[in-house]
Amino acid sequence: MSQRAPILILLGGAPGSGKSTLAALLAAERPLALALDIDVIKHALGGWDEELTRSGLQARRLATAMIGQHLADGHDVVLGQYFARTPFLEELEQLAAEHGAGFVEAVLILDEQTLAQRLQGRRDRPDRPEQARNDRFVGPDDAGELVRSIEDVLALRPTARRVDASGNIAETLASLRALQGP
Repeated sequence: MSQRAPILILLGGAPGSGKSTLAALLAAERPLALALDIDVIKHALGGWDEELTRSGLQARRLATAMIGQHLADGHDVVLGQYFARTPFLEELEQLAAEHGAGFVEAVLILDEQTLAQRLQGRRDRPDRPEQARNDRFVGPDDAGELVRSIEDVLALRPTARRVDASGNIAETLASLRALQGP
């Protein structure tokens, strides 16, 4: 019996769109799949908030190494990440190809008003420690800029699949499952 090739699933979208939650749910459905959150890696680095650029780049380097190893070992990776530019996306797509892995790029789409409401809700009731830390850097007033930056990236990534994330988590998860198959 042949084993299928591993898959790298990228879940792009704005902070507050549900990327981390959905990545964890998708990974939980796949044996030994890794739900990877680069912010968790970044926040594990000492003084990350005093060195935002350096800590973010180091976290990406560490995540890339983890992704490469996990794919090489034949396991899926689900990465939820806000992508404001394309170079890291391109690097991850190449990494998947180097390991003979499938590559699925989905972007969670929210309108500006819904995103602002979610960011405010997350600020009022954070359900993970990193949300409270990140709220110093992004909030409801940033919703318009976040939506525009995602649209700018999507214009350069025509194969990325748009997923309406305005419903509840179960609805969005069902849409993601339909995109990436078994």
